[in-house]
Amino acid sequence: MKLSRLVFRFSSAALVLLAASCQKTTPLVEAEIDADDSQRDGELLSVEEFQNPPLQARPAALWTWMNGYTDSDQITYELEEMKAKGMRGAVIWDIGALTDPEKIIPSGPSFLGKESLATIHHAMDEAERLGLELGMVAASSWNSGGTWIEPENGSRKLNWSEIKIQGPSSYSELLALPKGVSGAVGEVAVMAVGAQGEVLDLTDQVDSDGRLEWQVPEGNWRVLRFVMQGTGELLNCPSPNSSGLVIDHLSKEANETHINHILDALMQGREDFGPLKMLMLDSYEVRSAVDWTPDFIARFKEHYNYDPKPWLPVLAGIEIGNEEEGSRFLHDYHKLVSDLLIEGHYAGSREFLNARGLKLLAEAGHGGHARVDPLKALGAADIPMGEFWNHRKNWVTKEAASAASIYGKTLVNSESFTGWQHWQDGPADYKRLLDIALCAGLNQVTFHTFAHQPAESGLPGYAYHAGEHFNVNNTWWPVAGPMLKDMSRACHLLQQGQFVADVAAYYGDNAPNLVPARRIAPTVEPRWTDDHCLHCGKLLPVDLRSLAFGYDYDFVNEEVILTRMSVEDGKLVLPHGMSYRVLVLPDRKTISLAALQRISELVEAGATIVGTKPERSNSLKGYPESDQQVQELANKIWGDCDGIDVKNHRYGKGQVFWNVPLTEVLESIGVEQDFVAENVDNSDRHIDFIHRATAKQDIYFVSNSSLQREVIDCRFRVGEGRVPSFWNAEDGSVTPCFQYEHKDGFTYLTVELAAASSIFVVFTQEEASEHVVSIKRWSTFAHAAWPATYPELEVLGLEGDVATARIWRSGYYAFTTSEGRNGQWVAEMADEVSAAQAIDGPWKLRFPTDRGAPEEITLPQLIDWTQHSDPAVKCFSGTATYHKEFTLPDDHDTGENPLMLDLGSVAEVAEVRVNGKEAGILWKLPFRVDVSNLVQPGVNTLEIEVTNVWNNRLVGDQNSATEDRITRTNMSSKFNPKSPLLPSGMLGPVSLIAPVQVNAEWQK
Repeated sequence: MKLSRLVFRFSSAALVLLAASCQKTTPLVEAEIDADDSQRDGELLSVEEFQNPPLQARPAALWTWMNGYTDSDQITYELEEMKAKGMRGAVIWDIGALTDPEKIIPSGPSFLGKESLATIHHAMDEAERLGLELGMVAASSWNSGGTWIEPENGSRKLNWSEIKIQGPSSYSELLALPKGVSGAVGEVAVMAVGAQGEVLDLTDQVDSDGRLEWQVPEGNWRVLRFVMQGTGELLNCPSPNSSGLVIDHLSKEANETHINHILDALMQGREDFGPLKMLMLDSYEVRSAVDWTPDFIARFKEHYNYDPKPWLPVLAGIEIGNEEEGSRFLHDYHKLVSDLLIEGHYAGSREFLNARGLKLLAEAGHGGHARVDPLKALGAADIPMGEFWNHRKNWVTKEAASAASIYGKTLVNSESFTGWQHWQDGPADYKRLLDIALCAGLNQVTFHTFAHQPAESGLPGYAYHAGEHFNVNNTWWPVAGPMLKDMSRACHLLQQGQFVADVAAYYGDNAPNLVPARRIAPTVEPRWTDDHCLHCGKLLPVDLRSLAFGYDYDFVNEEVILTRMSVEDGKLVLPHGMSYRVLVLPDRKTISLAALQRISELVEAGATIVGTKPERSNSLKGYPESDQQVQELANKIWGDCDGIDVKNHRYGKGQVFWNVPLTEVLESIGVEQDFVAENVDNSDRHIDFIHRATAKQDIYFVSNSSLQREVIDCRFRVGEGRVPSFWNAEDGSVTPCFQYEHKDGFTYLTVELAAASSIFVVFTQEEASEHVVSIKRWSTFAHAAWPATYPELEVLGLEGDVATARIWRSGYYAFTTSEGRNGQWVAEMADEVSAAQAIDGPWKLRFPTDRGAPEEITLPQLIDWTQHSDPAVKCFSGTATYHKEFTLPDDHDTGENPLMLDLGSVAEVAEVRVNGKEAGILWKLPFRVDVSNLVQPGVNTLEIEVTNVWNNRLVGDQNSATEDRITRTNMSSKFNPKSPLLPSGMLGPVSLIAPVQVNAEWQK
């Protein structure tokens, strides 16, 4: 099999086509992109750092120490394996086993007790030896608290009792405490509500024993005794010996007690925290209650300049004044709960940690039972953290990404791949999900979860109730390295520069609030229509549905508008350089007066605003005068714009739009889409992107989350003066792009993406050399066999009078260069030459001796293991090795010509050896590798180790007694004999594929 590339030589007299040997695409060298210089001046990306990313870009994992039970030797082993596979490290999480019906996981010591600390210190010592980074969840739970929390620092709520009294009369009785309450409580207020909503404050008429002395006016009265009580809520899912109270998250003092207890314990017998860099606050899942804290009344008065006590009956469901006024009070109440929780819990924890040299990683978004303005809460952390789930709707990554953008933070972390798939997925499934999350702004991965596996845990061993179960006992853990490198490289590039967005969406000042999921897992159907958040089902706080794909956005909150946003040259800018072209308001008639006042200033300074004209304040602060102020200010800003007959109004240097589609607004101010996939039906947004920019480079990440190969004609909002190159996170290659066109301020080029794959297109500020701008295939040869999953043609370079291409489909290809020169590549396949050599059966397949399968079988042809007649093969999980010989012609050219070994379909991972030499690990489509430097003329040996997932063996073991099973796990109850088996093995077809032989000829 001979392989060729085409060389086109320019000449003033004629076009000369020469056939020459094909060579691999030449990567950009360090001389062209100087890694040292880029690190020094921050101007250019470093190829070296891309290929070998720094620790900050690498994945970590939530390292669950189930039931607090550990094995020090295994801790060392697991850390060594994390290091070997290229991970950043781990976040220690002492946690209970929610699923363990057979009680196979022993109970460990109390979290942060003497034995627990010894194990944590051992992990710290080993991580420091290995150069890894550690974090730790700040509780044996996902809420903060522990055995050390006393009742005075426990969570609080407002509660009440109620009696009915008819007047006129004299009343002198003890007021009952709320049902179920006994012992000490904090008295808050006693309020009487008349039939007409009249409220009397009786607090001063109640003695220390709770006796009310009152001359009751005429009418029917409801008397409510409001008290503050401890909720008594204990930690969710602690390890068995670590149960304790949940803290008062609204109290900065309680948080300080909690954090300092942890840090003081960790420092016992140590000089510093070493590799421990952060504590993590998991999602806030304290049970819903009427939240309270001892100084709530005083803090309320400070915030809103009115006494909340007359409005407390509204919290008991009683209407005071009118429904609208009650809604205003509830807005103020919930906003204060949010502010106190953020101030005390998130900002407070960060303050205490930073003071001792540590950082705060916080999953502070709208998962769980959120009470907060999530952007403000996430912005209070050093590292905002979202989450995305496998085969579930739970996606809140965009929320964390927006918080990072608007608060000037580099890292966007996420609890990653959470779900209940239980050993059903391989690395390609993870890749598909991750790319979607990356497009939403994620740039640092924390696996959920990596369960610690003491020696007796068995296989697949211990697991937290929710996975995915990514750890050393995973079948494909030994070959996980390439997937982790792909993640690391992608995250590294997405940590560079600044996110590029055109729209800032203001979601109001109410709490709780939410940033809707940008997308969710493509394997699940949305539960709700598109006017709802796909994650939680709540109505969209801001409607961006009229924004065409290709524009990007951030959500912003009141704090950012009030304290961080200004206008420069018509753009809304933030102190760290982030900018937007328009600010979109929520579609509602109410607004914070403070926010509207600042919006007025922004418009006057030149900002463009899109949204409904507000009519009143949403708060009781300054009411009713605040409503008049809102109306007067809105009349100035919106002028005669009514959203019906008049939809645009200029105010100062800026303007407002009302009831105009966002895309139309952006186009009217000269802002076109940042990215367009021109030739595909992208209604499901399976072609996705994210754009970051440095001073001299634009970094586009382009993803295909479909399960089909796509060849995409892309348009990028990058004009002349910036030259594209391809950065492939999968293999670390960086290659020039020789075929593109600059036109009208855009760059047009074609990107080929395999199923569930992605690429970085990086535009660098430099002078462009001559390149191909267009290619037209105007004829093919009928007999030419073309492997359709390969490109037709690849332009390899233009230098001087030589244009080089690699062609996979025989035909005539006419091209034009950026200098206006025309040429033609001609590639014709001779009838006797085949573009593909099939490697058919029989295959020898060998199994390990400890998994119940036969030592060796022969397969006449490749099949799915689950279709084999032998149940031991059908239900095998692990790694089995295919053996085969194939023959190449004696005159086969073993030079630098590419020769692709294509395995077709594989479930899940293949490790290939040719003639005893490693060819590589293949973990996603296309399952192919260049073996040109490994083959030889004549007979060649092929060994392919294929690894599937644990599912099939776990299902098969359901037919066996426990003592006869190969597997052991606390999750066995999730399987039954009828659970489906998953396709496994090398499914093929297997072939060798190369570019076709070509004939060189002259063209006039």
